[in-house]
Amino acid sequence: MKKIFEDKYVKFSLSILSVILLSIIFYFIILRINNISSFLLNIIKVFTPFIYGLIIAYMLNPLIKIFEKKLFNKLYKNLKTKKKQSIIRFSSILLSSIIFLILLYFILFIVFPELFTSIQNIVANIPTYINNIKDYLLKTFTNEHTEKIILDNYETISNYINNLINTKITPKLDEIFIMISSGFIGLIKIIYNFVIGFIISIYLLFNKEKYIGQTKKLIYSLSNKKLANKILYNTRYINKVFGGFFLGKIIDSLIIGLICFAFMFIFKMPYAVLISVLVGVTNIIPYFGPFIGAVPSVILILLINPNKVVGFIVFIFILQQFDGMFLGPKILGKNTGLSSFWVLFSILVFGALFGFVGMIIGVPLFAIIYSIINNSTNSLLNEKDLPTNSDNYIELKYVDDENNLKY
Repeated sequence: MKKIFEDKYVKFSLSILSVILLSIIFYFIILRINNISSFLLNIIKVFTPFIYGLIIAYMLNPLIKIFEKKLFNKLYKNLKTKKKQSIIRFSSILLSSIIFLILLYFILFIVFPELFTSIQNIVANIPTYINNIKDYLLKTFTNEHTEKIILDNYETISNYINNLINTKITPKLDEIFIMISSGFIGLIKIIYNFVIGFIISIYLLFNKEKYIGQTKKLIYSLSNKKLANKILYNTRYINKVFGGFFLGKIIDSLIIGLICFAFMFIFKMPYAVLISVLVGVTNIIPYFGPFIGAVPSVILILLINPNKVVGFIVFIFILQQFDGMFLGPKILGKNTGLSSFWVLFSILVFGALFGFVGMIIGVPLFAIIYSIINNSTNSLLNEKDLPTNSDNYIELKYVDDENNLKY
């Protein structure tokens, strides 16, 4: 039987048959794409609470590990009971959950309403802010020729901005408000999925080692050892990149946002919450983030109180230097392994494809893609007895029949 399958004509026939079968399957998928999409969406809806649970568990896990190692292991070191580890785990999960829920409450019921109110106030007071800029420029530049230019252009700019507000911005804000008001049923579903997901995350975190062990066992049972080892290696790297870079960047940006808020509150700058959130959120994006957050913030302060613009610019510059040279490296370390060029490449490409979200996830996602391609390339080179170091190929002209590199 084995010799029959080794015959080249049999192999060719089987290849043709495989292509035909795959074509039929592909045609069936295209023909029933709507039914398949609907079925997949229903499956996703069923598993939505579990997806919420996995995400929450993944977010809380680093905090739980810190509390177990740094706090409760020391706090309960003299505790003599068989359930000591369970008590430590329960205490860590409880404290992490309380912090998570407090932070969530703060964002949903304090920060979001303040942001929405600030945006409404800005839109309503734009004409006043433009007039303030005009008065400031007239006081600063007393030359008659300059005054004439300012006054001649003031009406044109004012009309353009007012038209933009009335036709573009205000209707969008109204649409968002109506969507929030009418989305009561959708909100109930989100709350339901979150609550169930939160409960699921507690179960996952309490027995996480057991579930991880079962998953690894399943992987080794369904695939050969080499493939299973590769899957585990890539999974560890993905966890390192997303757990280290992405979650680390969120913590870093949260600290930057809080420092920004403290500065603006102390020096009584306008819209402290809105600008601090803008600076903190955009700081998640490497390289471009500080500029994306700083430019609209500077414009906003310029509109409201031009005298405080220079102070804000100096503060933002110092803050970003502090983040880039001390805070960022302290929290993030070197998690992605990408050079500056590839970081820039990933931000531009994923930003163009997926917008703001792409700019945030682009770096860790491309780091994973880069690592998989690099490891696969090195494996193929090792099979051919060729060096894996890129430096060996810079001046290379060709490789001879005995695998010697010729320069």
